[in-house]
Amino acid sequence: MHIYKFIIDIKNNKLNFSMTPPDNVDNKRKFTGTLLLQVILFLFFLFIVAPFVWGVGRINPRVYLGNVSLRGAVSELESKIKSECSSYQTKPIKIFFDGKSISTSLSEVGFKVDGEKTSENLNNSFLYKNFSPKYIVKWWEDLLLGFKIPVFYSFEEKDLQSFLKNNFKIALSESQEAEFRFENNNILITPSKKGVGVDNLFFVAQALENLKKWESNQIKIRMVEINPDISTSEAESMKETLEKLFDYPFAFKAKDYNFNIPKNIILSWIEVKKDQKIGSFSVDEKEGDVKVLTNLITAGQDFSDLKKKYGFTWDVNKVAVEAFLKKEVESLIYRKSENGILAFENNEIKEIKSSSPEVVMDVAKSVEMIISALKNNNYFISLPVEEKPATISLAKVKELGLTTLLASGESNFVGSPVNRRHNISVGSSKFNGVIIEKDSEFSFITTLGPVDKSTGYLPELVIKQDKTIPEYGGGMCQVSSTAFRGAVKAGLRITERQNHAYPVQYYSPQGTDATVYIPKPDLKFLNDTPAPILLQTRMEGNLLYFDFFGKSDERKVELEGPRTFDKKPDGSMKAEWIQKVFDKNGNLLFQKNFLSKYESPSKFPHPGDEKPPTVKKKKKKGGT
Repeated sequence: MHIYKFIIDIKNNKLNFSMTPPDNVDNKRKFTGTLLLQVILFLFFLFIVAPFVWGVGRINPRVYLGNVSLRGAVSELESKIKSECSSYQTKPIKIFFDGKSISTSLSEVGFKVDGEKTSENLNNSFLYKNFSPKYIVKWWEDLLLGFKIPVFYSFEEKDLQSFLKNNFKIALSESQEAEFRFENNNILITPSKKGVGVDNLFFVAQALENLKKWESNQIKIRMVEINPDISTSEAESMKETLEKLFDYPFAFKAKDYNFNIPKNIILSWIEVKKDQKIGSFSVDEKEGDVKVLTNLITAGQDFSDLKKKYGFTWDVNKVAVEAFLKKEVESLIYRKSENGILAFENNEIKEIKSSSPEVVMDVAKSVEMIISALKNNNYFISLPVEEKPATISLAKVKELGLTTLLASGESNFVGSPVNRRHNISVGSSKFNGVIIEKDSEFSFITTLGPVDKSTGYLPELVIKQDKTIPEYGGGMCQVSSTAFRGAVKAGLRITERQNHAYPVQYYSPQGTDATVYIPKPDLKFLNDTPAPILLQTRMEGNLLYFDFFGKSDERKVELEGPRTFDKKPDGSMKAEWIQKVFDKNGNLLFQKNFLSKYESPSKFPHPGDEKPPTVKKKKKKGGT
């Protein structure tokens, strides 16, 4: 037996083989190993090179659109797909119904093949643009097994229905859902009706089967009875559920009031809604239906609605319940708080008029409780009502540890017009019940807040720049001056105060006023007493009072003046008011001299007081 070795020579692009016997057994083994390695290298070389030589920039010859190969340059792919899709959907196709066949095209019956989306999907998901291991594997996979690209399509039911009505004279009717309505304390139902329509799923299944093969076979039309989403039986079942709400009268209590809610009111709160139920999807074992499930997963039309089942649910309209409570209940329950009136008698703070708390209903929580009661067949509930204590009360005074009336500020606004009196009342109320914490600085402007029409003020005269003009909130200086006088008398350290531009009759004696205007000037003072200070304001006739309640550290206050000086015929003047504060041992804690400089009132004309400018006459020029 002879053993040969093969020598492979490549000459002139041809393979030439020659055989020579191996010299010995060792050479035979070497030859076999070398040959196997060469074969492996050749196959690996072929595996790598073939996709590179015949694949880069080109479409694999076994990539199909339907049964049409898309072989060719990648650059031509988009136009080729669009062209094929456009051509396919305009191919003649026969629609068969009730023994009659009519020739048309898929586009005429609402089935359109989307070449642009198909191309985009292929380009993004299935083509590898760069030479890589994934590209090589994909190229060989497509070559050996073939690859059909997913085709995107859309379906317009109305186009198919229009075609069938015009060509087959098919009478279609829509289904009608059962509906609820409430009339005269009764729950009434409008019955459901079945409709007649085209079996769209059956139609699309056949169209997709043709699309897979890229053929235009005849498509059959099948009519179906369309059941409404909501049947009469579903409505009857929901009616029984709602009727149970009225087995017993529904009532609730809020504070001292009892409310029986009539049926018509509860019905006005109820909302019956269509609701999707969890259901399963199934198809009949009829012609074409066996292909439906596989066709549904193909990219394109969404038939998920066919899998949905519907029923009725009911809920309570929160807005309607809230509106009822605010209109019918809250108005009866609500009570505005009234501050107590404090007085200092026999070295003790007493409440000469008792305070009363604010009574409010928690509407939001009440709404939730009513809804829960209706859903759980609870026929009687108590709604939450809250009492908020008044700002000023004897209990509050004791809680703060206040034991004395430190001082009272007083001013007279006799002769004030109606708007000014109104503004004084509104402004002073902002300070009634204000607590000034220990070691804190009080700001009149900050405590007062916005002063405009929205906060309840009326137009009245104010001093502004070089005029006296009407603005919203005129008269606030009556309030600030009264607070200033009380703070000085209480021995508090004034940190910011400014007198008016000219003497104002309401602030007599002059030198004891404090003007304010948002944002400046402001009135500020420190609470350096051992406890918080509670302010209480009150109006008695033409008098305004600021009472400072607190805890005394036995400081003594001496006031000198006010005295006026340097008075002039035009009404301008100066005034001085001196505050001296001593501790309980008689040591001077601090002294404050309030020096006020007032200009002539004529410099700040009131409306209508302005005089026209004087025109000076020119002197005649010339001799005697």
